[in-house]
Amino acid sequence: MGQVSSVALPHNYPELRDELLSRYDGLPSQLKIIAQYLIDRPNEAAFMTIASLSDTTGVQPSAFIRFSKAIGFKGFSDIQLILRSNLSQRRETYAERVARSAQDSDTLPPLLRYTQLANMSINAVANDITEDQVKKAVDLFHNARLLHVVGHRRSWPVAAYFAYIAAGFGAETHLFSPAGAMVETNVSLIKKDDVMLAISFPEYSSATLSFVEQAKHQGVPIVAITNSRVAPVAREATVVFEVDQETTGGFRSAAGAMALAQILAVTYGEAADKG
Repeated sequence: MGQVSSVALPHNYPELRDELLSRYDGLPSQLKIIAQYLIDRPNEAAFMTIASLSDTTGVQPSAFIRFSKAIGFKGFSDIQLILRSNLSQRRETYAERVARSAQDSDTLPPLLRYTQLANMSINAVANDITEDQVKKAVDLFHNARLLHVVGHRRSWPVAAYFAYIAAGFGAETHLFSPAGAMVETNVSLIKKDDVMLAISFPEYSSATLSFVEQAKHQGVPIVAITNSRVAPVAREATVVFEVDQETTGGFRSAAGAMALAQILAVTYGEAADKG
């Protein structure tokens, strides 16, 4: 692997991902798009040509060369070697193989296609989310005066589902209204001893980010459920849960996010119930 400076280069995907996250804020806008794609979709990027990546991301092919040099590599192929090594070390589960084959088939009946899509999303949560992450989030919830929950647009059902389950345990939870006219009233309820759970998926809601930024300004820790470590709410969060929303026929499954919301709400509710 070619090196263009004396700085040690990443040798595996976790190191590469950390490097991209640490450099992200300082990258030009087009290079940020490439970095986010590598963070969010490393398996796809591992074997795509630069032309295909350019079409997918909307970034000029020459930007991939600039990106590689900005990170310290001679060329993009060196980065792809790391991505491929990561892919070879990860064995795809049976459920993922079945669901992926379903995604690629237009002949499957809707019931089979969409249930397998949901299974794939839920399986990704089981594989990618750790017990330590769950514990950190629940500890923040449990030690707070009040847990605020916010999610707009297509993230609203996930936020409402979490709040509904947590309330069933008697947990102190406040669900922000999705109505824009209520923003100022809702923000006034946030106190420094609170915590916020923010759910945000593309297209990201500016209202959700506004709540998060104002809560962060007051020193309130943020727990985020989103699709990317570099999503707007993730950049402000103490704990980030990345949930990959699998897509077929233009439909993005919310099954993984719903499953995670249930896990967090039940775990939090049980902790609150024990006092």
